[in-house]
Amino acid sequence: MALARHDWDRRSPDEYRHGQLRCLRRYLERQVLPFSPFYRRLFSSAGVTPESIRGFDDLMRIPLTSKEDIAPTSADPQRPREFVLQPSAELIRERWPLAAKLPLLVSKWLRGAESVRQRLAYEFRPISVFFTTGRSALPTAFTLTRVDLEILEEVGRRIAAVGSIDPTQDKIVSLFPYAPHLAFWQVFYVGVGACAFALNTGGGKVMGTEGILQAIQKIRPAYLVGIPGYVYHLLREGYSQGLDFSFIKSLALGGDRVTPGYRSRVKDLLCSMGAENPRVGSVLGFTEARKCWTECPGEASGGFHLYPDFEIVEIVDPATGRQVPDGESGELVYTNLVGRGSTVIRYRTGDLIIGGMTHEPCPHCGRTVPRISSQLERVSNLKSFQLSKVKGTLVNLNVFKEELENDVRVEEWQLVIKKRNDDPFDVDELHLNLALSDRVGESQFETVRDEIVGQLFRVTEVRINQVNLLPLKQVLDLLGMETHLKEKRIVDLRTDNVYAEGRDPLEVRADGSPRGAAAGSEALGKKSR
Repeated sequence: MALARHDWDRRSPDEYRHGQLRCLRRYLERQVLPFSPFYRRLFSSAGVTPESIRGFDDLMRIPLTSKEDIAPTSADPQRPREFVLQPSAELIRERWPLAAKLPLLVSKWLRGAESVRQRLAYEFRPISVFFTTGRSALPTAFTLTRVDLEILEEVGRRIAAVGSIDPTQDKIVSLFPYAPHLAFWQVFYVGVGACAFALNTGGGKVMGTEGILQAIQKIRPAYLVGIPGYVYHLLREGYSQGLDFSFIKSLALGGDRVTPGYRSRVKDLLCSMGAENPRVGSVLGFTEARKCWTECPGEASGGFHLYPDFEIVEIVDPATGRQVPDGESGELVYTNLVGRGSTVIRYRTGDLIIGGMTHEPCPHCGRTVPRISSQLERVSNLKSFQLSKVKGTLVNLNVFKEELENDVRVEEWQLVIKKRNDDPFDVDELHLNLALSDRVGESQFETVRDEIVGQLFRVTEVRINQVNLLPLKQVLDLLGMETHLKEKRIVDLRTDNVYAEGRDPLEVRADGSPRGAAAGSEALGKKSR
C-alpha cells in the first residue's frame, strides 16, 4: 500500500472529496463487503451497493453502526469478530473482481503458491490487538494486521509533522501506561514513523513518578505525552523539587478532555520551571479507528487535523443521524477507507463535536485537510440523576471538570455519585472530595468551599450534597494517580465503577475509604495539611 503521500495535507477540498468517494467504493467492493460478515449483511438488508454511493449525501443510505453492534456481551462474547475482515479462498474466488485477483494469479505463476499465502497473511492475518477501556461496555477487541501497523506508523509520522516535532533534535517521553490500548502504541509509532527518539515509560505505575522525573532530567525531552491528570501531577512534583524543565517545548495530551483552565494552569507551571512559551496540545483517538489525530501548534484554535485519504469523518445530528453543515455541532461518525483487521463503516463514536468540522485551511499551519473542533463532549458524560422521588435530571459531568479546573483554588478533586443511605431505590447524591491549593489559608476553607458549591450549582443546577476537604496526598490516593491506568476522576457508585477492584460498592464510603473506618477531620468538612 502506498501510504506516505507527500501531498496528503495540501490538496484542495474537492480533490479530497473525490478521492474519498473513489476510495470508499473500492474499499467496500474489495475488502468490506467480500470479507466482513457484519457489513455484508447490513448492506444487503439496506439494499446499498458500492456503485450506488456517488456523492456524500449517499452516505446516509448506509445505516449507522454503534457500540451496541460491536461490544461483546455475556450472551455473545464473540461479537467483535463479525467486524474483522475474514477472507477465504472461496470468498476470494467468488467475491473479488478479476482486477483484484489478477496480481495473485501472476504472483502464483511467477513465485509459486507460497508467495500468495504470504501476501494474504501480510494483508489480512491479525497479529496484534487493541482493546477499548470498557467504561461504557465490556472491553472490545480490535485487531490489526501488518498493513494496519504500517498505517499506524504513517499516522505517527503525520502526527510528528503536524506537531512540528524535529526528529533530529527533539526527544519524546511518553507517560502513557503500558497496555494494549491505542494511546500507548500510537505514541510508540510516532517515534518509529518520525524516526525520533522516544522513551515509553509505562507511566507512574511502572517507573514511578520519581523515576520518570530522573529520566526526564537526563534525556531533556522537548515533548511530554500523556493523560492530562497524570501529566499535571508529574509537573507539580517536579516543581516542588525545583527541577529545570526549560527544555520542554510542548505537551501532547490524550485520554481525557483538555479544558482551557487546564491549559492555562500547566502553561504557568511549565513557565515557572523555565520553559519558554510552551504549547499544550490535545490528541484525539478512539480504538475503533485504530489511529489518533493531533492539534497543530495553534492548539485548540487549529482543531484536530484529519487524514482524508485514510477516512471519512461526518458530523451528524445525534437525534436524526443526518449530516450537519460545516461549523455546526454534532456527533462524530467515522468510516475507514484503508486498513484490514477490524473495520467500521459509519460508526457512531459517541463524541459530540462542539463547533463541528471545517474544510477551510488551518490559519496556523496552512494545511488544507478537514479539521474538527477540539471542544468535545462525551455522550457517556451525560448522566441522568434522580434528585427527587418524582423527577430526573440530565447532567453534563464535563461541566464539573471545566469549572473545577478553571478554579485556581482547587488543586485536585474527585466527584463521587452514590445513592442516599446506599439504598438503590433512594435518590442520588453527589459528594466532592477536594484538595485546595496552598494559596488558600485555613481560615478561608469554609468560605471557599461554599463558593465552589454555589458556583457548581449555578452552572449545573445540581447541589453537591457533601464536600470532603482532604489533604492532597489523600485525594491523589483516591484518584489512583500512580496505581491505575487512568485516574478515577468521577466515580459512580450507582453502577459498577468500583467492582473492578473486587469491592462491594455498598462497603465503600463516598470518600473512597472502607466503610467502618474511623471518621477523620474530612467528615467535618475540614482540611489537614
